[in-house]
Parts: sequence; structure tokens; C-alpha cells
Amino acid sequence: MRFLRRKKIIILLLVLCAALIVFFIDFNTARSKGILYGIDFSGAYTDRNGTLLKVYLTGDETYRIYKSVSEYPLDFLEALLLQEDKRFFLHHGVNPVSLIRAALQTYVKRSKRIGASTITMQTAKLKYKLYTKNPAGKLRQIFLALRLELLFSKQEILDAYINLAPCGKNIEGFEAASRYFFAQPIEQTDFSQRLMLCVLPQDPVRRCPRSDAVPDELMQARSRLFERWVQEHPEYEESRAFMQKPPRLRCAFPEKALHFTRMLESASKIKKGSARTPARTLLRTSIDMRLQDITEQTLQLYVRQRQGIGITNAAALLVDWETMETLAAAGSAGFYNNAILGQIDANISKRSPGSLLKPFIYALALDQGLIHYGTMLKDTPSAFSEYMPDNYGNTFKGPIKAWNALTQSRNIPAVELARKIHKPDLYDLLVSAGVSGLKHKDSYGLSIVLGSADLTPFELTGLYAALKNGGVQYPIQNTVRTFFPSDTANSAPNGKAGQSNANRLFSQEAAFIVCKMLEQNPPPEDTQSSDFAGMRIGYKTGTSIGFKDCWTVGFFGQYVLCIWLGNFDGTGNNSFLGRTAAAPLFFSIAGRIHSAGLCRNTAEYVPENVKQIDVCAVSGGLPNGDCPATEKAWFIPGVSPITKCRIHRKITVDTRTGYRTDERDKSYCKTLVREFWPSDLMKLFAEAGLPRLVPPDYPDANKKMNNGRSGFPPEIVSPLKNTVYIFRSGTPEKNVLILNAVADADTSELFWFAGSSFIARCSPSEPYVWKPAPGFYELTVSDGKGRSDSINVNIQGAN
Repeated sequence: MRFLRRKKIIILLLVLCAALIVFFIDFNTARSKGILYGIDFSGAYTDRNGTLLKVYLTGDETYRIYKSVSEYPLDFLEALLLQEDKRFFLHHGVNPVSLIRAALQTYVKRSKRIGASTITMQTAKLKYKLYTKNPAGKLRQIFLALRLELLFSKQEILDAYINLAPCGKNIEGFEAASRYFFAQPIEQTDFSQRLMLCVLPQDPVRRCPRSDAVPDELMQARSRLFERWVQEHPEYEESRAFMQKPPRLRCAFPEKALHFTRMLESASKIKKGSARTPARTLLRTSIDMRLQDITEQTLQLYVRQRQGIGITNAAALLVDWETMETLAAAGSAGFYNNAILGQIDANISKRSPGSLLKPFIYALALDQGLIHYGTMLKDTPSAFSEYMPDNYGNTFKGPIKAWNALTQSRNIPAVELARKIHKPDLYDLLVSAGVSGLKHKDSYGLSIVLGSADLTPFELTGLYAALKNGGVQYPIQNTVRTFFPSDTANSAPNGKAGQSNANRLFSQEAAFIVCKMLEQNPPPEDTQSSDFAGMRIGYKTGTSIGFKDCWTVGFFGQYVLCIWLGNFDGTGNNSFLGRTAAAPLFFSIAGRIHSAGLCRNTAEYVPENVKQIDVCAVSGGLPNGDCPATEKAWFIPGVSPITKCRIHRKITVDTRTGYRTDERDKSYCKTLVREFWPSDLMKLFAEAGLPRLVPPDYPDANKKMNNGRSGFPPEIVSPLKNTVYIFRSGTPEKNVLILNAVADADTSELFWFAGSSFIARCSPSEPYVWKPAPGFYELTVSDGKGRSDSINVNIQGAN
């Protein structure tokens, strides 16, 4: 018997120990999670100055906005306790006297039902969604209230109650109610509004006001609470008359920056995928409502004025490149306009950027020593392997300076530079910049230059901001401060947010020179230059293939602004041209921001290793002593190319015959400076009605093989390098190659060879049709001055 008794005692002790362990584990777990664990709070967003933008429903279709009890006005808290639980800080969760009185009144006398719930009991009911209209439910409420008192402090319980109290409709918590009914945070309400909020939870259905009607029940309940308040605070007696007036009500949450706040809300829901659902406070975004209003209003007006030419939708994104904060974002011309699919957010949608990536080709070319600011590039019909780009309108400019080729968005020079840059090339740069959704590099080839890789306006704006930030990419910031109730410190990025995330894309020098190039881009014709008072503005336009998207991205003052116009269903429109459709909207928004005094001209920093040098005004090369005029060009010492001008050459002409001569001291000899242009450019000049004077050559009998060494060697343009040609036996008429080369202006004929075998003799403007057999050939072209070019050609036979 003694053994059995001892065994029972041991078992009982073990059970008690296990119960204590479970109790402490539950205690610590519940304590660490907090009362509000598992309660979903609304995503509520303000602009950077605290103006409410949007409040989103929780998963249970409720509006709740968390605010710590420490942020509530003291007179509100005192009035709330006076209304709900005057002895809140004296009891331990349950008021026995009130419970007994309520039980007698409700279940014994069966008269009017009266409440006896303390704030702790109400918190338990709201937290655990209890049904308390029967004894079993009431007992469970009492038990859970006692548990809350054991686990949490009075301050924490009161904090939970003020954030869960029912305030009518689907609104819970007094901060949400204050924002809904009065359109302001509770600390900005007056005393009469605070008393109204205090009496709502007792009967939220009957007392809930509308913007056009305030229930008598609400007014009477507020008056009763005021009478009790005056008994303890006689100094409020003078407010009695004011208390008789119905409150002025808004009864709606604002709906501003809808695309932007929805983007943040979607991102927040993705992050909340874990089991823990923290109570959120208002999230202060980086949006500035002054700039947001200007951007939205200007955009919507612009679209309305141009509906006649098919422009019905547009988007804009404004970022401060100094802080990298998003200040304005309009994802469409109308969020609720179903005709344009207005709820789609263009700012996070992948679209073809057209020519918007060209500035970064030039930046890489600058860094890799291929060009300087004024390098002469060739805008002539060209083929790049299987890719044959052209320009808008199928026009060609011939010789064009690098800065002008960029501002005029010439395709051929950009593609030629893209072909030459490597490690990194443009694709590598986009990968480094974190552009999402890129295909394999081989999927694009050189077409990536003209917009075959899709980007979002956020990605494009970040790239252009890197130009203003000295070639360094910083992440765009969409919030100013984000914190949760359990946090002890707030995160408030100032200046360049996330310095550790800085990502250098190209050099400071290249970024500066590209910015100077973009600043040369003239504004649209109808733009009033006086609107900007000397402010530096640089921008680039873009138009996608098929006229489906048109763009302008650029910088002015401390801002980078991205404009998109198009249709979300992909319908093209010939009116969608970057310069004529998107650029005017860019300048309209920039002009209004500047006129509002919200824009400043930032200081210009010239990198130490950037210099201005004199270059030939025609060729962009270093002056060779024969150049008639020079101009300034930005240059990176030790990096930029330093070739001398080869266009201007001093020659001696025998005035008796008109031929060139090497004689200098004869009376019939005259020294001249002539322009020596390559044959493809000479052809373009002629087609444009601006033929250039062909420099005279030596007499046939006196041509010197070394006289042309300083000129351009011929360059084979057809057939193509690194290309396999297939000759099919069934189509012998197609088994030919076109031999064509560009030659210097002092060359009148070219000689073609396959290895050591002579093929043909022809003029530079005369392509030759060659009919070779399949095989591997070393193809060479030579001019009469001994200058030559060679490529390897692989011709394969097939049935």
C-alpha cells in the first residue's frame, strides 16, 4: 500500500511538473508574441508629410490601423476609461461587483440586459472572437481575461483594446475610426470628436454615423459622457454648447497614389507569408503629395487634350536622384478607367524601351576608349551579321558627332558601338544593374540596342539616376519610415539610402560626359525655355517597334522623370513617337514643378579626370595642323581615343593640269586643304544633294604607292565577317556573294583577291557579283595606295 501511495504521489508530481512546464512554455510563447499576434492590420500608407493616401482591407475584410497607446491623447484615454472601465487600473481583469450586478439583472430579474465587461474582458472577446451571450461564453471570456492580465501589463491590454474596438461598419480601432470619420489622425481631433469615438464601441451598429446623418443615439451617448466628464473636469463647462452640435464628418478613406500604394501593399503581403503577422503602423511612403498632384493632373490633362490622335493612356515616375526616393508615381491616366485597363500599373510593367538604352552604350564606349564626346561616327546603311537596322524614316546622316548621334537617336552608330564594346557589353550592364526577366544573351544580339529587352519604368529610372550619381546605381526607395510595434528604433533612410548597396555600372567620367551629351538634346518646339530659367535638362526619347510604346526619360534639377505613353492591350499608334508625344509631357510636368518652386538647380561636379580639349570641328579628331576650325570636346585623358584628323589633308595641285604633285616650289604649284571622305559618306552626300569635291589624284604615270598611307584603308562591308554562307545546289542563280567595300576619297578603284588569286577590279561605288565555289577563302580588298582589308569567308555547300 505504501508503495502504491508513493507511486501515485510521484505520478502526481510528474503531472504537476509537466503542467508547470507547459504553462511556462505557453506563458513565454504568448508573452513574446504579444496580444495582437495573429491579428491582421490594414496596410495604411501616408505620403512623406503624413497625409493619408490609402487604407487597404485586411484579410477578414476589416479596416484596422495600428497606433500605439502611447501616441493617443491623454484626454481621450481618460474619457475612454470613464466610459468603458473606470477601475481598469485597479482590478485584475474582472470586476466582481459589476459581474454579480449584471448577472442578477440579466438572468435573475430578467430585466434589461446590462454589461459588466471590463476593458480586459472586451479585449479577450475581440482577440479570440468569443460569443458571450450565454453563461458558457461569458465564463470563457472571464478565464481568458484573467489569462491576459497574467501575461500582459495594463498598458499592453489597453493598447490592444484601442486597436480592436468596434467603431461601426467594418472599422476597428480608434485610429482607423478617426481617419475614416474625421479624415485626420486622432491626435488632431478636437475634444468633441474624441468623445464621439469613445461611445461608439458600446453600440457600433446603432451609433455609427453617416456623412449626411448623425444618429440621435450617438449624440445622446456623447452628451451623457460629457456630463460625467464635466463632473471631474469643471473647466470644460464652457464647451457645453459646442457639444450640442453634430460633428462634421467625412466618412471615407482617401484614395490617392493608388498604383503606388497597391504596389507596396502587394509587396507587403508577399513578405507576410510567414506564420507571424505583425501589427503594422501607418507606413510613411516617400511620395510627396504636392508633386504627386502636379504629376497626375498634368498627365491627365495632357491625355484629354490628345485623345483626338489616339493618345488615351500614359504613366509617369518621378525620383529624387540625390536621395533615390520615389516622389510621384502615376501608373496610368485613370485607375478606375476600364476602357484603358487603368488598374494596370505601367511603372512596374515590362515594356520595350525603344532607344532608351543608347546612353549606356555610349557610357560603356567612353569607358572602353572607343569614343570621346565629339568623335565622328558614321550613320550609313550597314549590316551586322544577320541584323540590318535602319533609322526612323529610313534616313541617314552620314558623318555625325558622338553627342549628336545620341541626342538624335541614330541607330547605326549606336549598333556599331554596341558591336564593339565588350566585358561589359550592354547585356552585361543590364544584368549587373539587376534588370529582371532577361533572356539569354544570344536571344537579343545587337537588337538589344533598339529595345528588344523589356524593362520597367522603375528599372529605367534607376539606370538614368546612375548617370547623375557618377555611374553608381543605388536602389530606389519607396518609403521614408517603416516600423512595427515591437521595434525600438525606426528606419529612416536619409541621403543615399543603402550605401552598402551601391553598384558601380560605369565610371564617373563616362557618366558625366553622357549627361553633357543628353543636355544638348533640344526641347520640343513648343516648349517655353523661360519656364526653366537656365536649369540643366537632359533627356532621351524612345519609340518601340510597331509604335506600341513611346518614352522620355531625363533629369532636371534634383529629379529623374520617366514618361511612358501607349496602350496596355499592345495596340500600336503612329502618334506614339518619343519626341513628339512623350517629350512634351515630360517638359509639361517639369515646367509645372519648376513653376511651383519645388525644383532647384543642383551643383554640377566635373570629375577631376575629365578635360575639355580642342578637336577638329568636322572630324572630331585631334587637329592635325590643316584643320580650318576647332571646337571643344569632353575627353578622358588616358582613356579616350587620340587619333588625329584624317579628313583634312594639305595637298599640292599642279594648276596646269589639275593633278596632285609632290613638287612644292614651282610657280604653277598651289597648296590647298581638302576633305578626304570615305566612299560611303561621299555617296550619302551626293544622294542628299550636297556632293563633296573629290580631291584630285596623281597622274596615272606618277601615282606613288606611299602617298595615301595617311588616309583611310578600305573596309569590307560585304560579305560579312564571322558568317557562314550556304550555297544550295538546286539554286545556282543564288549562289553568289556581293563584294563591296568603303574606300577613302583619294581612291578611284579597288582590287579584290581570294588568297593570291585576282577576282576583280572595280570602283568603290560599284559592288561586284562574285560566284565562288564552296570553300574557305581569305578575301582581300586593296586600293591603289597599298592600303587593304581582309576577312575570312566560309562557304558551305548543301543539297
